[in-house]
Amino acid sequence: MYKRMVVLLDGSKLAEVVFSYARELSGRLNLNLDLLHVCSSREAEQLPMHQAYVEHMAEMLEAQAEETHDKVVVKPKEEGIEVRGKVVIGYPAEEILKYTDDNSIDIIMLATHGSSGIRRWGLGSVADKVIHGAKVPVWLVPAQLHEGILYDKLGDRLILVPLDGSKQAEAVLPHVKTLIEQREAETEILLITVAKQYPATSVTSQERELIGEDVWALRTTGEAYLEKIAKGLRGAGFQVRSEQLVGDPPEEIIRYAAKYHPRLIAMTTHGHSLFNHFVFGNVTEHVMHRLHKTPLFLVRPQE
Repeated sequence: MYKRMVVLLDGSKLAEVVFSYARELSGRLNLNLDLLHVCSSREAEQLPMHQAYVEHMAEMLEAQAEETHDKVVVKPKEEGIEVRGKVVIGYPAEEILKYTDDNSIDIIMLATHGSSGIRRWGLGSVADKVIHGAKVPVWLVPAQLHEGILYDKLGDRLILVPLDGSKQAEAVLPHVKTLIEQREAETEILLITVAKQYPATSVTSQERELIGEDVWALRTTGEAYLEKIAKGLRGAGFQVRSEQLVGDPPEEIIRYAAKYHPRLIAMTTHGHSLFNHFVFGNVTEHVMHRLHKTPLFLVRPQE
């Protein structure tokens, strides 16, 4: 089970979105929280003020998370939810990763920036370093988080899980199972995999006919793979459905999310497809840049 999540507060308006979402998750998952703010050396003189602010936020969140838990969770808590506030000085990415390692953190929560999702990251940016350097899952919260997701008001509880046939991509599945078990509420897993679509304008009519047959064969292979994964999950008591998609992977994942409104998209940061014409690899970054309202749960698979 996940026991503690660190939530990054940067003093911006976006922090309010993360604060509200973290409060809801803490109550529903019975998660302890650490609110972390990283100051630069130039802000060292203001450290007491920042610390007072973060501690005040922690007190508020703790009370609200307890209230949420008492409303929605049937099983009583063995212990109360604990929320701590901490301010450190240094380089954000390095301090975030160090804090995670030193404090038995299970999940890192970050806000995305910009009206269209994460802005293009430069080399060495905070988000890039955290996502690729963290040993634990990173939960990304979009600035325009869907209100139905924030307050658990959507009709169905769905987690969308894109796979590519590789063990690396499947590394996200144990985390999905843990989230559902810890939530103690009915949640359905949507498994998808995506095959590249061949552009019709680049082939002759005879080639198009052959490619069409090839695409159908790929769909069959993908469906068989997903059904194998789904069968194992159903045997463990989870609700699962699966679908093979054909097209541009990031576009199809985003389109599928817009159609079914999952509470969460869970995927690994990279994979190595076992299907010749199936792709995954770099689609995660494209999805991160394009998501507007759906949180993204990222797992870095072990080498």
